[in-house]
Amino acid sequence: MFKEKIFNPAILHENRLSPRTSFFSYETVAAAMQGDPKASFGYQSLNGLWDFYLGEAENQVVYEQKIEVPAHWQFQGHGKPIYTNVQYPFPIDPPFVAMENPTAFYRKAFIVEDIDLEHVLHFEGVESVFEVHVNEQYVGYSTGSRLVSEFDITPYLQKGKNVLSVKVKQWSAMSYVEDQDMWWLGGIFREVYLFSRKPQSIQNVTIQADLCNQYKDGILEVSLFFQQAPPEQLERTIEIELLDQENVTVLKKAEKRLGGAKVDWTISATIEEIIPWNAEEPYLYHLLVKQYQGEELLEVIPFQVGFRQISITDGIFQINGKRVVLKGVNRHEWHCESGRSLTVETMEQDVQMMKAFNINAVRCSHYPADTKFYHLCDRYGLYVIDEADIETHGMDITQRINELSSSEEWLPTYLDRAKRMVEKNRNHPSIIFWSLGNESGYGENHLKMAQLIKELDPSRLVHYEGEARHLKALGEWQACQASDVVSTMYTSVGEMAEQGERSLTQPHILCEYGHAMGNGPGGLSDYLELFYRYPRLQGGFIWEWIDHGIKSIDNVSGETYYKYGGDFAEEIHDGNFVIDGLLFPDRTPSPALFEYKKVIQPVKITFQLSEQTCRITNRFDFRNLASLQPVLQIKEDDQVIFLQELPRIDLPPQEETTISLPEEATLSLAGRAQAVVTLFFFEESAPDFSLEHAVAWEQAIIDQPVKSVHIPKADAFHCSETADELRITLAEQTYIFHKKTGTLSQWIIEGQALLTEPLEMNFWRAPTDNDLLGSEEFGSASIAKEWEAFRIRHLKERVLAFTYEQRPDEIKVEICRNSMPISLDWGIELSFTYRLSLAGDIRVAVKGKPFGNGPKTLPRIGVQLMIDKEHQNVQWLGLGPHETYPDSCQSGFFDWWEGTVPEMHTPYVRPQENGNRMKTKFFRLSKPSGAGLTISSKSLNFSVHHYTQNNLEQATHTNQLETSDAVAVNIDYGVQGLGSASCGPGILPKYLLQNQAFAFDFQMNYQKKVEGAKQ
Repeated sequence: MFKEKIFNPAILHENRLSPRTSFFSYETVAAAMQGDPKASFGYQSLNGLWDFYLGEAENQVVYEQKIEVPAHWQFQGHGKPIYTNVQYPFPIDPPFVAMENPTAFYRKAFIVEDIDLEHVLHFEGVESVFEVHVNEQYVGYSTGSRLVSEFDITPYLQKGKNVLSVKVKQWSAMSYVEDQDMWWLGGIFREVYLFSRKPQSIQNVTIQADLCNQYKDGILEVSLFFQQAPPEQLERTIEIELLDQENVTVLKKAEKRLGGAKVDWTISATIEEIIPWNAEEPYLYHLLVKQYQGEELLEVIPFQVGFRQISITDGIFQINGKRVVLKGVNRHEWHCESGRSLTVETMEQDVQMMKAFNINAVRCSHYPADTKFYHLCDRYGLYVIDEADIETHGMDITQRINELSSSEEWLPTYLDRAKRMVEKNRNHPSIIFWSLGNESGYGENHLKMAQLIKELDPSRLVHYEGEARHLKALGEWQACQASDVVSTMYTSVGEMAEQGERSLTQPHILCEYGHAMGNGPGGLSDYLELFYRYPRLQGGFIWEWIDHGIKSIDNVSGETYYKYGGDFAEEIHDGNFVIDGLLFPDRTPSPALFEYKKVIQPVKITFQLSEQTCRITNRFDFRNLASLQPVLQIKEDDQVIFLQELPRIDLPPQEETTISLPEEATLSLAGRAQAVVTLFFFEESAPDFSLEHAVAWEQAIIDQPVKSVHIPKADAFHCSETADELRITLAEQTYIFHKKTGTLSQWIIEGQALLTEPLEMNFWRAPTDNDLLGSEEFGSASIAKEWEAFRIRHLKERVLAFTYEQRPDEIKVEICRNSMPISLDWGIELSFTYRLSLAGDIRVAVKGKPFGNGPKTLPRIGVQLMIDKEHQNVQWLGLGPHETYPDSCQSGFFDWWEGTVPEMHTPYVRPQENGNRMKTKFFRLSKPSGAGLTISSKSLNFSVHHYTQNNLEQATHTNQLETSDAVAVNIDYGVQGLGSASCGPGILPKYLLQNQAFAFDFQMNYQKKVEGAKQ
């Protein structure tokens, strides 16, 4: 029977209880206020070790192994994970799945002492379909991997020991609607528990907490549902009590009814001067629902209630009557060691990090999250798009994307998943949208889902991107029917601006944008400008929160690295497309997350130093800016010359003002030609006034100088020349220029070679994921393919001229070269001018002029040095601490920074171009002794690595990176931006590195120890 029904979409469940909201019942008020499920009535966790067997034949089950629950069996050493983005890993023949499909058999013993109570078995999530037996008796069957399933197991219990058996299939008909760009995994991956209730217990509670009287007062409606009425001779009393965060009662209301009366019950009340809930000020009330039978307290059910109202007015989405900009992120459930099986501690870590990085919204992509996650969003304050567990993207491979969404046979599946999502999660104030799923085309089933959701819960909005995509394909930008908002994904900045100009009646959000795959995304600040320029454009959700890498250990080196698609010998896979998060797999923030935090910061700051003022815009939607502490800092070179807490700024949300800088600050700036002025804003709870803890900040740089260094002069140059080289000696340093290659081929200090390879031009970079991939659907192409077509990596040099001139205080070496690729007729004319001074400085000026029919853009323009590997310490003055690129540099903080060469590397799961630091005026690479190479300029890009570009390009995982015998030093005039072409638009024109004439210069010197420099 099990094998027959798993491929029948008409059988969604057998004996599964009707969906209900999530709550626990307690026997005392004190226990209810604590809210620990373990103390709730009849609660028994079934998590832990279970007996386990994975095989085909049910009559041959031998429970010889143990497995942890919750967990995916693939993470417990059974079977292998498979990653695909769009494509199904099986032939498209719905509802059938033709591939190996073993059955997982689970067994767990548990104790029940009171069999007179009703006992309910709760599964938070099982992938993908499962059957339940208790004491070898069939209980039921359920589908919907990321949805709760509950069964009444009372008839099958015996006093004392009982045995629960669960059969799970990874593949089923439901696999066709669970194709959600993630690892295909199986098992009981969320918690399992048992709870008890009395015959007259409350079966379900729905709460509507609305606002009225211009959002000043609250309307509370509590609806109760019972399985059966009490006997006629008994009186039942329901009391609701609402308490504020100080546990002060603000409402208490009771109603009595005689037994035998109506089963369902609704209690309503209006509360004056309520404190509304929003993501910035997530005020929650305690609601206690108490049931008495006579004078006896039968049960107490606690809830956290937030009063808020959602509406659309004049095409603008509002919460509590105010326009809101969603600064969100898409969140798959993921942990590198446990897959989609997460602890509550990991969930809380995610929510805390989102709040710390200014994120105010999260989309549950593409399925409902674990129940505990919504409680955290309620408490910390995040707006949530809750999404139905539906995606049929694989049908698009055969141009049948609308098929299942238009099929009557599949309609019950769509409605079942919508209803179960809404019924379970409707009491959470954080949820503002119900989403019909993701990338499932568009069909009648979506309209019926939306209709059902509106009937169940008219207080929220419905979201579905597929409808807008469908209308766009028809060339009809009109109001959506199923969705209350126009939702698009990866829409370009230009097209979003066009949308902003349209006179539509629905708000527009980007349910996905800023694809964070590898080094990227770029251009986030350009989107934010649109969100504040056009009222209907109300934000979006970055794709996505975390890389889905699977932690692995290199058997030889013991190094940790992360696997992705193809690393488990999958027959088909989509490679590292699953590595596209703002967090690395170990939950370390990537540079992109710091960039996003800065771009979406809630304070816009514009310095007007000539007027000694600063323009401040409060971009909070609800908070007064007085809730943040402003701090002004002024630095000259590496010294803080002014630091002061400024008076709080009383500024309502979405308003702006101009503040004057303190007189002491202006006096500090007086007469100084160079300084860096920074205005920070901190939360009251910030442990210190460091950049790390700043909610918002901005800088004004006043001609920041290069740090002056006293370098003694030598007496004279000594030159020697052969047909092949020019050798220049100055005191203890020797410079060797190779005439045939036209390079500075060696730099010797006290007999030790500094360079391991000559100083060379460098136009290449190890392509990023955004360079390599293109999204035809979203109007981008692989720029790396264009670069390869023009053979930029294979440029050959030809020396046209080599001259030098010796003067009393300097030697000038001039070299002219052509740089051209094999078998093509374009190239770049190059000129190098080296000026060597008696102080040991080398001033390098580089000019280039393209000729022929070359590429439109270049990956980079600069020079590369390979120097002795002992130079491990890095110090620089410029943007930091993390990498910055032209379209991802808002978060770069101008200051003195220091680290080591390994720390300058960004460990992308698939190695690629990384580590660039922009607007650098000075950097130094030194040995432990303090001796080191200093490079300075008005402004340049630099990066340092232990890895060659070729190694970065060839390695597919970090454990394949080989530390070279030198430090690669890139000194760049410019680098190409990042964009998000891996899944989205390419780089905006203003961030492209055009292949056109260029000129840059820098200065190098080497000293044993630099007095006054940071070591």
